[in-house]
Amino acid sequence: MTQVAASIIVPVFNGEQTLERSVNSLLDQTLKPLEIVLVNDASSDGTGDLIDRLAGKHPQIMAIHNDRNQGVHETRLNGLRAATAPWIGFLDADDIARPGMFEKMQAAGEQQQADIVVCGAYRVTGDRKVISPKLRFRHNATVTSDILQRFCQFRFGTGMLWNKLFRREVIMPYAELHFPWRQNINEDLILNIGCFKDAGTVHLMKDMLYEYVFRESSVSSSGSVEKACLQTLRAYAIAVSLFRHCGDEVLAEITNMYRQQLSWPPYQLADTRSMSSYGPEITEAVELILRCYPAGLGGLITTPPRGTMSLGRVARALSRRILGEAV
Repeated sequence: MTQVAASIIVPVFNGEQTLERSVNSLLDQTLKPLEIVLVNDASSDGTGDLIDRLAGKHPQIMAIHNDRNQGVHETRLNGLRAATAPWIGFLDADDIARPGMFEKMQAAGEQQQADIVVCGAYRVTGDRKVISPKLRFRHNATVTSDILQRFCQFRFGTGMLWNKLFRREVIMPYAELHFPWRQNINEDLILNIGCFKDAGTVHLMKDMLYEYVFRESSVSSSGSVEKACLQTLRAYAIAVSLFRHCGDEVLAEITNMYRQQLSWPPYQLADTRSMSSYGPEITEAVELILRCYPAGLGGLITTPPRGTMSLGRVARALSRRILGEAV
């Protein structure tokens, strides 16, 4: 039996309206044979039936159904554990992979002996009209040094999974990377930390091979600046807890990355009192950071623009209350 060339994992929740077009973009891939792993996260619409129909029609499609809603991270892990190919990729259930995407990425990975291959992506409308580049590399480049540091400086993009192809040996050690709570933002970034930490070679491609469908609903899914700040702080807590065994040098890079992210305009708070309703969730995150890497709380502090306030200062002030002393 011929081994599949790559496994592409598609997590789906209530994707009945968009999934088939996305799956067709995988069926049209020039890389053959391709394994398509569709993981239904206990959808409440017709997604489950659609997946079963597609799997019945196309033998390269594997259908997996979660018995309960687990969130996108656990859904991806369920697909990852089922994948069989030497190369692993991802697709979001409303996006499009251009026909030569995975053939070009796998060829580049083999030629450059890369552990991770990263391509460019366009932001497009629902009818696939290009809006702007979402991520673009000016030249092809193969990186063999300071890989985690470069990743944490966002020089490979902002941490999404869907524009990358991973060598199996690099990503499979993280198939059991479970979080202490459900994480709705930055969950893909955390998985990427482990992969880029372990990678010896990363190849960047100038080719624009992925179409990210821009939807207003997805942009506003965090709900508010406050929720975005909360989820990012909680993602940082998860990251330092999962990688604390890697030592202070790695934890410092991770901290620098989250500090940079929290300095971006979407994370600037007009008044930290607006975070008061999230007290228990912030406390839970701060307590985890204190157990795993207390120095990180100071490392998150940024100098925000005039008229805004730093989430890092909120977290540090809370840690003082928790400990009953300055940290």
